[in-house]
Amino acid sequence: MPLNQQRYFDSLTTMLREPGTDSVKARANFALVVYWVSRDTAKARQCIDEGRRLSKGSSFLYGLSYAHEGYLYYGSDVNRSEKAFRNADSLLSPYATKDAYQIRANVWINLAVIQQRKDDDRAYIDFVLNKAIPLASKAGDSVILASQYVGVGVAFMNIEQYDKAETYLNNAIRIYKSIHASGPKLISAYNRAGENYICLEKYEEAKRTVDEVKPLLAPYPESELYAGHYMVEGLYYHHQQQYTTAIQCFDKGMAAAKGPNKVYAIQEIQFYKVKSLLAAKIYAPAKDILLELMQDEDVMSLNSSRLEIYEGLAESYSGLGQMKPAYEWLKQSRHLSDSLHESDVANDINALEMKYQRAESQKRIIALEGRNAQAALSAKNSRLYSWLFASISLFLLVVATFALLYYRSNRKLLAQKEVNHLQQLIEIEQQQRLKFGQAVLQGEEQERHRLARDLHDGLGGMLAAVKLNLSGQLSAVETKQTELRRIIGQVDSSVTELRRIAHNMMPVNLLKFGLETALRDMCESLMTSRLAIDFQAYGISKTLPEQKQVHIYRIVQEMLVNAIRHGEADNIILQCNQDGNNFLITLEDNGKGFDTAISGKGIGLSNIRNRVGFLDGNIEITSVINEGTTINIELHVG
Repeated sequence: MPLNQQRYFDSLTTMLREPGTDSVKARANFALVVYWVSRDTAKARQCIDEGRRLSKGSSFLYGLSYAHEGYLYYGSDVNRSEKAFRNADSLLSPYATKDAYQIRANVWINLAVIQQRKDDDRAYIDFVLNKAIPLASKAGDSVILASQYVGVGVAFMNIEQYDKAETYLNNAIRIYKSIHASGPKLISAYNRAGENYICLEKYEEAKRTVDEVKPLLAPYPESELYAGHYMVEGLYYHHQQQYTTAIQCFDKGMAAAKGPNKVYAIQEIQFYKVKSLLAAKIYAPAKDILLELMQDEDVMSLNSSRLEIYEGLAESYSGLGQMKPAYEWLKQSRHLSDSLHESDVANDINALEMKYQRAESQKRIIALEGRNAQAALSAKNSRLYSWLFASISLFLLVVATFALLYYRSNRKLLAQKEVNHLQQLIEIEQQQRLKFGQAVLQGEEQERHRLARDLHDGLGGMLAAVKLNLSGQLSAVETKQTELRRIIGQVDSSVTELRRIAHNMMPVNLLKFGLETALRDMCESLMTSRLAIDFQAYGISKTLPEQKQVHIYRIVQEMLVNAIRHGEADNIILQCNQDGNNFLITLEDNGKGFDTAISGKGIGLSNIRNRVGFLDGNIEITSVINEGTTINIELHVG
């Protein structure tokens, strides 16, 4: 499809309105199918039917109609598309013309892609090397030949033989440039080359291809080729660890996808977007995309796609703390990985490439024999034997080289898989330890709550009753008044101390009025004439789970006690700020400070770190001797 789609449409409709032969109008109708297929499939179908009506029994035009019918159903009905393409090749095969060869070459490249969708890379390479490329060579069409090289390059990318893919893709770009092609095919070749450079970790070359495509696409903002361009740009930023920018590029690519390959283009970009989301630890959207992809039968029919989905779901659920489904998906991915035999496919493809190279060598031998037809029979036989011996030697050498390279690559892959497996097991074990720590902290808080209730309601009530009884006896025993008053004072102090202890163990105002009120009351209770505490609260939610409110209260309580008791501060600033699922705590004091390398492991700081770790948070401590201490804490309360 040309980049200037409106001009393409206008020229074809003008051709239909003006006087002309039926065969010309039939071809115009078929060409309009390419325009309508991404906009209105019903109109595309009408163009095919009208073109056949005007063909008037011409086998050539009927073959052309089936080629466009295959293109119409290319993205919606694979079986119907394949049948139409094969009908086109059958009807056009008797014609030894450049036009027929060009159409058949495109037909076979489309059939090859259909085989690739069926997870049959061997058939893809076979169709391209032994069908599409020979037909393109007969047609003398450099554009089609270059497009076939792009297809072969993509096939080698699919089996992770990126060095070979680089050779074919660069050859395609070289051919397009030599004939001054600047349309969709050159842009598509650049996009694939950029993607391959990413796989080869040649990131500067990848960025160069992105920059070269931008001016080619700039005049055509509606082009569907932006999908591939943004995909490569997103891959580049992903490998530069700029994951947010990469995700934005992938979203632009999916929005730009059009045409019969729209679904496949979006799915390809979705897989890359999932990798960026996982790298950025944004697990929930990654999980949703993977679950959506699982609903597509075509995606799940590909072993490599299933394996990528299973591994992604294992990592997503693990990141979300849902260890049971994470472990189940991990088991499924390992089972599928062990059952795949990718080596057979790679060997078949290499054999097909050698078959193609041998066929090309044989062609050269035949041409050489034709030019030397007058030479002696013995000389011809001698040259033939020399070529055959060289071909066999080269074949054996290449086979031995590929066998050695495959052995080394497979050994490294197995070692890496084992390392990844061990790492995932360690992560699962760490999650279990975190659960145990959660249970211990929760049990501790429950025990504090029970003891506080018992002290307040039980022993506190008994001391209060003793005070009342002693007060009642005070008037009756005049001679003992001084002693009784002293005893009553001691009981009153005991009741006050008992209530203070119970409040510290489980503050009642935290449970009744919420976290902000409890923190403010604690600060006011600690202030004296020699100690000032400036408490500032912003956006603290009243709907925080009680358990998390208790943990935050304990963290702040421990920070204040440390600043007063150990830091001997007389001025403290405490800020608590909630922003969505993030809770920020900052404490600054003017105390005597401490050496964080020596004193940073005390019981108080250890308790703070344990609770911060429980809430999946981070803590940063800055302290200068005789100048004070600053503590910044970020907690996850979602």
